[in-house]
Amino acid sequence: MRPKFTIFKKIRSLFSRRIHKKKKKRQSGAGGPYTDFKDIGQREADMKKMFLADDLDENLQRVTEISGNSYDLSIIRFLAGPDEIKAALIYIDGMINNDSISNLLRIVKIDTFKTDIDGIDKTEIYETIKNRLLASENNEVRDLEGLFQGISLGDAALLIDGTARAIVSEAKGWQVRALTEPEAETVLRGPREGFVESIRASTAMIRRRIRSPNLWIESMTVGNLTRTEVAIAYIKGLAGEEILEELRSRLESIDIDGVLESGTIEEFIQDAPESPFPTIFRTERPDRVAANILEGRVAIFTDGTPFVLVLPAALLMYLQSPDDYSEVWPIGSFIRFLRMFSFLISIFLPGVYIAVLNYHPELLPTSLLLTIQQTEEGVPFPLVVELIIMELAFEVLREAGIRLPKAIGSAMSIVGALILGEAAFQAGIVSPGVVIIVAFTAIASFTSPSFSLAITARILRFAVILLGATLGLLGVQFAFLTLLIHVVSLRSFGIPYGAPFGPLIQHDLKDSVVRTHWWDMIHRPRLTGFHEPGRQPTGQGPHTPGMDNRKPKKRGKGK
Repeated sequence: MRPKFTIFKKIRSLFSRRIHKKKKKRQSGAGGPYTDFKDIGQREADMKKMFLADDLDENLQRVTEISGNSYDLSIIRFLAGPDEIKAALIYIDGMINNDSISNLLRIVKIDTFKTDIDGIDKTEIYETIKNRLLASENNEVRDLEGLFQGISLGDAALLIDGTARAIVSEAKGWQVRALTEPEAETVLRGPREGFVESIRASTAMIRRRIRSPNLWIESMTVGNLTRTEVAIAYIKGLAGEEILEELRSRLESIDIDGVLESGTIEEFIQDAPESPFPTIFRTERPDRVAANILEGRVAIFTDGTPFVLVLPAALLMYLQSPDDYSEVWPIGSFIRFLRMFSFLISIFLPGVYIAVLNYHPELLPTSLLLTIQQTEEGVPFPLVVELIIMELAFEVLREAGIRLPKAIGSAMSIVGALILGEAAFQAGIVSPGVVIIVAFTAIASFTSPSFSLAITARILRFAVILLGATLGLLGVQFAFLTLLIHVVSLRSFGIPYGAPFGPLIQHDLKDSVVRTHWWDMIHRPRLTGFHEPGRQPTGQGPHTPGMDNRKPKKRGKGK
């Protein structure tokens, strides 16, 4: 065994020396500091210290070294001006508009010759291009970090020999997904378009709906490596300045390598990260975002995702749907009330069922109780185990239906649930009463228009089942009061999560569990629209001409 060990040790030593020689050769070679084994932190720190040089070849060599001569990095060399000064255009292929690049090259290579300046030098060429030919949509940078930040956003960088500056010109033109209706937020009556992954296209949808110069959109970059563009949209003079300052502070304090979805930002800025209730509303519908902005809230757009965050949020926002406002008020109010009742059913029904059967059978009619007890005979598991088994099985089927292809996902989940429930009943594993309760609870959970709140109900349901199985209706009451106290104690950027019930705001009750007429909702929500509480004048309700002399009055004002 000893000779073998010695041979392996020599082989390992030989490979280690060869690797060390290659590493040393790379570090001391002509490839520059970006071909060595420096980690990402050192590379980022070095790039921040590097400024553009006067020599074009030196700048292009640095750009090539930093980017590793990536195949999608395009560098076009050409001669500009009467003296044919060397210049180069740098952009990332696939992120630019080819027509913009063609126009830019035409302007620089041809139009520069048409100036009335004779014998201009390199500096004058640069100033001519900057001031006369590229006056719109351009930015001047002096370091490599700004240059790479520009081209990574889809812009083109123009470098001219003899000038230690670069012009970053607007040239974005990548592919954008077609506008389609969000699958998770479908409506019967309303717009059929949703946000897309392009932040510019998404903000434009809000601009089309709110055509006011007071709609302000601020932009910032989040993520050290991804440098994701994030924008916040609000109406100046309507949104609370204290909310905006707090939001800017939280966004600027995010220090992470990458932001690929708005859920990352949501976790960094939410008020109650340990709560199962979402405190920041997210949606794919432009009409919902525009409606919330008109109430004094703030929207957060993240490049690369169609989901937009809205804050501050309240619990009732997750139980409301655009259909509530598209239909006349009796129909809209009934649908909303039914949806909220179904939400409570999805949390408490299984717990109430097991509590009544185990601890309070006297609450049921005798005939019904005897029927249920007959179906429970022969079942080998306690009632609480039956419920948990069926709930877990249904959750697995629901998750599988989401992951399967759309053509078979919904059909597979429905057929699977029917077959599984029937097979479990025939095998005597569960009783038919449990199957009915679990099925009705699942149907009730589907009425929630917000996926994030539906998941919260699914998690809380298991806790209520355990409390109902151990403490009876007392446990269910304890769960209800605990949730109630928790909801009214939550805050979303300082705004009570349980409003308008906790605290009680009377004029906001017109748009809570049920809604009143559109012409009667004269006030914005008090906690978010207090800067301009009047939404519309009073007295605009329908009336019969000649029989009602009502005239529109002044806009409603909050107390």
